[in-house]
Amino acid sequence: MKDLNEQDFVVLNGVHLKKMATAEEIADAVGLDVSTVELVLDAAAGTGLLMVAEGRHLLLPEGTSAVHDYYRTAYEAMRSNQVVLAWYERFETVNEQFIKQVSEWQSADGDERIQSRLIRTVERLTKNLQELIPLIPRYENYVSRFGNSVARVDHGEKDFVCKPTIDSVHNIWFEFHEDILSVIGRPRDT
Repeated sequence: MKDLNEQDFVVLNGVHLKKMATAEEIADAVGLDVSTVELVLDAAAGTGLLMVAEGRHLLLPEGTSAVHDYYRTAYEAMRSNQVVLAWYERFETVNEQFIKQVSEWQSADGDERIQSRLIRTVERLTKNLQELIPLIPRYENYVSRFGNSVARVDHGEKDFVCKPTIDSVHNIWFEFHEDILSVIGRPRDT
């Protein structure tokens, strides 16, 4: 399983981005059914790519290497694609706004006005993601996940703004940011 196929990558990348997650959480994040995800996770555990602790999956170094190798191979052309690189540069501006808004929201104890601006920023990202989906179809899952979490926030569930243990807007944003950085081949802190 060292050389991942697309389905293996999607599942193991879900583990990589979530850090420690159940099969159900991974399935929700990557848009596959749980039985398919469990088959990939079991095979990966059997080949030493990940470990399971109390029902949660964590990539081992060899699993992380396999995911990174897939990114390098599958997305090599994207790393010099001017459309993708220009999109990413625009995203960084939106990302700075989002980070600032999350900090303000936390400092202001969930202020509704700040929350409204934050949600508009998320909606802006989901609209902008439509430009990348033809090139990276799996990004449609981020649009769906953001939509689900925003709907929960709209219904008064403030935990879905940035609670770390659920599929909150902040967690999805963080995972997407790490994902797009891996696609374009940039380290996290540049």
